[in-house]
Order: sequence, then C-alpha cells, then structure tokens
Amino acid sequence: MAEFSFQNKTVVFIIKVCSLAGAERQALGLASYLKENYNCKIHFVATHSAEQTDEFRNFALKCGVQNIEYYGTPSLAVRKGFSYANFKKTLRAYFYLNKVKKGIKNMKPDVIIPYMNFASKLSALIYKDVGAKYTFWHELGESDNYYYDILEKKAVKQIPFFCANAKDGFNTFQNYYGVKEGDCNLLTQYVSFAKIDFDVNVVKEELGIPKNKLVYGMIAHFRDQKHPELLMEAFSKIAFEKEIHLVFLGNKDNDASTLKKYNSLVDLSKKLNIQDKVSLLSGASVEKVLSAIDVGVLVSEFEGAPTVLMEYMMYGKPIIATDHVGCKLLMGESEFLVAKNDVNSLENKMVKLYENPDLRNQIAEKHVELVKKYSLENYCLRLKELFEKYS
Repeated sequence: MAEFSFQNKTVVFIIKVCSLAGAERQALGLASYLKENYNCKIHFVATHSAEQTDEFRNFALKCGVQNIEYYGTPSLAVRKGFSYANFKKTLRAYFYLNKVKKGIKNMKPDVIIPYMNFASKLSALIYKDVGAKYTFWHELGESDNYYYDILEKKAVKQIPFFCANAKDGFNTFQNYYGVKEGDCNLLTQYVSFAKIDFDVNVVKEELGIPKNKLVYGMIAHFRDQKHPELLMEAFSKIAFEKEIHLVFLGNKDNDASTLKKYNSLVDLSKKLNIQDKVSLLSGASVEKVLSAIDVGVLVSEFEGAPTVLMEYMMYGKPIIATDHVGCKLLMGESEFLVAKNDVNSLENKMVKLYENPDLRNQIAEKHVELVKKYSLENYCLRLKELFEKYS
C-alpha cells in the first residue's frame, strides 16, 4: 500500500456530454475542489459531445473549467465473430483509441477520473498507455449502459478497482464478469454546492409559484429513466381538494428526447386539467427551486445514490422517492420510499406529508443531519484511501 496525495497531481476527468446532470456537476465540483485545495492541474474530456449547454458552461466557469477536449464520434463496441461489420467496428475502435491516447498522453496525467460506464471503459483501456498511475471504474447507476463486448471484457480485467455509489451498481461486474467482491467499493457521491438562503417569497414570485400552497418538487432532467408523469398523475388525484402546487425542474433543451419529454408533460398537465397547478421549469436555478419547494420528490426507473436527494436533505426537505437501493442508502428505512410505478402509494405519501406538518419538520431536521457526512472533503478522503489500497 503506497501513500497517495492529490497534491500537485494532474487529473483528467472523462465525462460523456457537457450538460449539467448529476455526474457532470459532481465532476466539475470535484475538479474545482482539487484545484483550489491541492493545486491540481485539471483537464476535461467529453466522449460523446463537446457542445455545452448554457447551464453547464456557467457552472463550469464557476469551477474554473473552460476547455473541454473532444476526440470525435466514440466507437468502442467490438463483438466476437468474423464479419465485415465487425471488422469496421474494430477499425473504428482502433483509430478512436489511438486518437484519445495521443490527446490525453499530451496532458501528462497522474490520475484519470471517469464518470459512468463508457468513460470508465475508455479509461481502463488507455490509462497505462498515457502514463496515468491511478484510475478506477466509476459506475453511477446507469444500468442500461453496458455492451458486454470484447473491449468491455478487456477493460474490466485491466481496471484496478470498481466503485459504485450504491450496492446494486456491482451486479453486472460480479454476476456477469466475475469480479471479486473485495474489488468492489462504495463511493457515495457528495453534495456538490453549498446551501444559499433566499427570500422564499421573492423566489416564488420570480418563478411563478403560489405563495400559500404546499409545494411538491421534482428536480431531474427530462430523461426516459425519470418518471415525472407518474408524479403528475398522483398529484392530479388530490390537486383540487388540497392547497398544493407541483414544480418540475429539468433542462428541456438538452437534446431532442428531453424536449419531447418536456412537451409530453405539458400535454399531460392539460389533459389532466391541472396546468394552472403545475410549474414546468427549464434552466431555472436549482438552488432557488430547492428553496421554494416544501417536499422533494424523485420518481424514476433506476438510480445510483442520487445527488438530488442529498440536495433536498441539505435544504431541509422531506422526501418521497422510488425504492431503489441508492435512495434507501441515503434515506434509511423510510416509509416514504415507494415501489416503482405505484401511483396510489405515491398519492398516499403526498397526502400524509400534506396533513402532517410536524412530521415534515421532523424528517427535515433528520435529513439535515444525515447529509452532513456526504461532504466533498469526505469524498476525497475516500478516494485517497482507495488509491492507496490498490496502488
């Protein structure tokens, strides 16, 4: 076991795209922390697109990150068997890997920190050739993003160790690839920004949110694995008998699929006749929305340990979330974890919190204490321990 320090290291972060979802916010926040506290030299590589959303660009500039390298259309899926199509894929992968190696080698990295499976696969295949001593597989709950191909098998064998922010993130590695349990390590994410105290009434007026109603809010990108439509359906069942309002925040302009999802929610709100009781926001300040809501909600198909739950906790919000392993890790044995697609249970939990302000306050106080352990400082200490363990 060799002692490790981030001091004066050159760190390359590999992300997928330049939009500000949880993984990208985590990467940028960690980059800023390492630069300010350990004098690290920071580089960023985006594998699938270097086009930046305004939200990403603004946050990146706050974190001191300006330049994002991009090496063209990624290609790393090579199957077994002989065919012309597979031969072409092999050539594309070869040229892509060499282009990436050349670019990252010029950065002279000590550490490569990938985010999600494609970036981890890439890091495993190149880190030794580019001179990096430290890297790992970083699984963040993207359970539909495995290829099970030759290069992935090779990458799994070459990577020093595996991290996930919840235990179910290791299922593919252990059950399909036979990775030893001892090489699988929890690395739960951190709260990526500090709490800002706003005047709630001013924020509500700015965002068009009613001031005298209990506000449920779901902060999540409008992506297929998120299910805001189920929350809207549950909300509609009680919207006309309770003094309540519903807020969604995401980025509708991230790509064609997010815009489609956003538009479908607009249509659903009209179909349910609740369009005046729902705020569909895009591009608004996360911190302002966090201050304006009373109950945080996350309804989804799968999750790791979602950072938005930590953000709800930091702002002292009770939470209703789908019963995933990562949500349970953060919330504990909460009665407000609901089964997937269970609209009736979701409705019942919303009603219970509406009718019990004392319970809301008790949960909020508990959450504020729970989230304190998910600090950036503790996250870096955990990474340091892992790099020392596997060096």
